[in-house]
Amino acid sequence: MEYRGGTVVVIPWLAERWEATEGGLVWTFYLRKGVKFHYSGREMTADDVVFSILRETIMAEGMGYLLVPWVDVNKVVAIDRYTVQVTLKKPCGVFEYLASYIYVVDSEEVKKNIRCPGPYGEWCDFGKGWLMEGHRSVGTGPYMLAEYVPGSHVLIVKNKDWWGTFAPRAPEKVKIVAIIDPVPTLTLMSKRELDISTIWLPPETYEELDKIEGIDVARLRLYGMYYLMMNTRKPPLDDIQVRKALFYLFDYDTFLKLMPQHEKATSIVPSNMIGVCPFPEPVEFNIEKAREELMKSKYWGQLDKYPMDITWRAPVPGEDRVGYLLATAAEQVGLKINIEKLDWLFVVEAMTRWDTPNEIEPMWITADYPEAISMIYLRWHSSSHGTVNQNEWFTEDIQKELDAKIEDALATLNKEERLRKTCELIRYIFYLYPSIFAGDFIGFKAYQTYIEWPSARGEMVGVFGWDVEYWKMNLNLEEKARLLGMK
Repeated sequence: MEYRGGTVVVIPWLAERWEATEGGLVWTFYLRKGVKFHYSGREMTADDVVFSILRETIMAEGMGYLLVPWVDVNKVVAIDRYTVQVTLKKPCGVFEYLASYIYVVDSEEVKKNIRCPGPYGEWCDFGKGWLMEGHRSVGTGPYMLAEYVPGSHVLIVKNKDWWGTFAPRAPEKVKIVAIIDPVPTLTLMSKRELDISTIWLPPETYEELDKIEGIDVARLRLYGMYYLMMNTRKPPLDDIQVRKALFYLFDYDTFLKLMPQHEKATSIVPSNMIGVCPFPEPVEFNIEKAREELMKSKYWGQLDKYPMDITWRAPVPGEDRVGYLLATAAEQVGLKINIEKLDWLFVVEAMTRWDTPNEIEPMWITADYPEAISMIYLRWHSSSHGTVNQNEWFTEDIQKELDAKIEDALATLNKEERLRKTCELIRYIFYLYPSIFAGDFIGFKAYQTYIEWPSARGEMVGVFGWDVEYWKMNLNLEEKARLLGMK
């Protein structure tokens, strides 16, 4: 399945239609005929889809984590050559969204390249080792792998046998490079050797790029938010009054000036998601209210004994400014916050346990599908323990109650009722004061205007990565030649 351009409506893709029966437990997908795999040219069948669902769910890696709580791997079957039936362990009100993450692979190619032993029982490594070496792609999509050089680039080329429709001037090939440094980005884009920038540049770099003729900066409305996640098991953050005080110690307006790729947060999840309800009370920068909350805490009078650390990652431009912003305000009420620069891999490792990460971990988090419950599940369900999506580490009683509420909302088939439960969850989580909800993330990407890019016009779903659907882009090579001729 896929999203209709510029909407959150799920439309047919590899499945031409689908239906849910038996109270949402059984999903039947009717496959598109004539779809061919990359390289082998073999037609995709229900057996490939069954294998792919099993592989993704059993491996539970990447987006497979979304399928694990729901799909009964013993009850995924091919009814006939073009019909697949998936039985769930329990009803799931959002399974239509989750099914968009079923990535179908050429089962025959993968099976030929399974290596034993491996971590997946009888399936050994499920072909992961071979696939990660980048020999070839085994999907059905509009572009296929041509070259993979680890640490350098990925080159994909048009799939001439794709069943879908390319834009009239869609690129013949796309080279994806990992460039996050401002200097080479400016150089390459000014020479028209880089067409679309990364999302992780400093604000001033986008300003410089925007001054160059033929380059614009797209504002991508992602389902993303910048959180300052507070570890509720570490003192003094185990006291809810201290956490509430930090709400008041964050200067939200100044944050938006320092980090202009954000907009003012109005809820605990991004405001453009389905089912968002606003903060149940005002969130503001107020030093006196912060002091009042601290005076109610068990740590009042001894705050100097409990210094806190907040991290920043060197590759993330401007993040140190956020730490200093909070630390400066905290100092006025007797709280000591140290700003610690850490390598990203160290942060990832530290967050696998409650006692190893710092007290406050800033993190951009993006949701996996349009409903607000997606972000709530990703951020605060216990299944996110040990990942970069969660640093709150609630007490066992609170986490148990929170999990039950989240799972109940996800299992609710009636959309109106599910959104009502989502609103209740938003209110419940807000009053735990688990994080500072700094701002909604608006992804900036500089791009050459000789590219007609639907996402730059707002025609995109807010899921991270779905902005670059290359088959929908048009290249105006005449305009590129004109711009190059200006030098």
